[in-house]
Amino acid sequence: MIFKGRPYLLYQKNIVKEYPVRKLLYAVNQDLFHTLFHSTDLERINQFCSPVVFTRVENADKDFLLKHSADVEIIVTSWGTAALDAEIMAHAKQLKLLTHAAGSVKPVLSDAVWNAGVRVTSAAAAIAYGVAEFNLGLILTASKRAFWAANGARKGLWSEPLGDFGGAFEIYQQNIGIIGSGHVGRHLIHLLKNFSCHLFLYDPYCSIEQATKLAVTKVETLEELFSQCMIISLNAPSTEETKGMLRGKHFALLKDGALFINTARNALINEPEFIEELKKERFVACLDVTDPIEPCSLDHPYRHLPNVMLTPHEAGVINQNKLRLGTFVANEIEAFVTGKPLYFEVTQENLMRVG
Repeated sequence: MIFKGRPYLLYQKNIVKEYPVRKLLYAVNQDLFHTLFHSTDLERINQFCSPVVFTRVENADKDFLLKHSADVEIIVTSWGTAALDAEIMAHAKQLKLLTHAAGSVKPVLSDAVWNAGVRVTSAAAAIAYGVAEFNLGLILTASKRAFWAANGARKGLWSEPLGDFGGAFEIYQQNIGIIGSGHVGRHLIHLLKNFSCHLFLYDPYCSIEQATKLAVTKVETLEELFSQCMIISLNAPSTEETKGMLRGKHFALLKDGALFINTARNALINEPEFIEELKKERFVACLDVTDPIEPCSLDHPYRHLPNVMLTPHEAGVINQNKLRLGTFVANEIEAFVTGKPLYFEVTQENLMRVG
């Protein structure tokens, strides 16, 4: 779903009283809370809910959850919130909805949550806006070698770097490949429809009919995608199934001058094989993530290979975009209380396919 502007659900204050007020717990560390929730979204949530804690939450750890979760029907979690394990769920017997104001909801889940029949939502789709927009910016600038040209200009060069690593190009009538049709991939497709380029998609879970609705060409293999596209954007989730799925043989298929972008997770790439292909300096790579730790070591090849642009995991949310998370949480709470379908429900069945 693509929201236009601030994605508010519409409600009428004169009918809010028809719905029972739900007890809600913000299990969100104080240093995050005001970066996630705009006052207008808090007001909207308060039309339907009564927060049970109004004091400063220094740490939404297990002790905090055990102390305050007994009677709540809705819990809001985020980065740093303790997992809702069996002990916590034994206290939170009234819990009906867990809504996660962050990316992957996996860190706060346990089997006890599912066993209790709690419905779960994640605001990860909100992060997708920032990631897709960042991807678009890289597509438009890295293809024209703007980063490398700017560095060259500082050193006294001018247009010479435009010929480096296979040479600069523009996206007009180019083939652009997208790996993954989740929230990020779909929004990136939406943005790229404003340009005259050809979009290709690799995603085993996306049917040909779904790809047709997205106005993209679905390919069945990564080999086909890498050999046909001048730009590859990696936007798939990090799961056991996707771990190390991009191998050196795939990058060897890229045309000279191609652009590879990773704003997903580095674990999806066989790093030693990837680095060997990067050393050939035939293509450029824009990498926003490292693995298994961030930041990577000072002697890591990503920091020194001349055809790599490395950024500090900034694609998604670093400032104002965090407020989208609060808006999406408010959307879900309003939908839940008013009996409407949840927008981004996570189930036990689809959990393994999402990041």
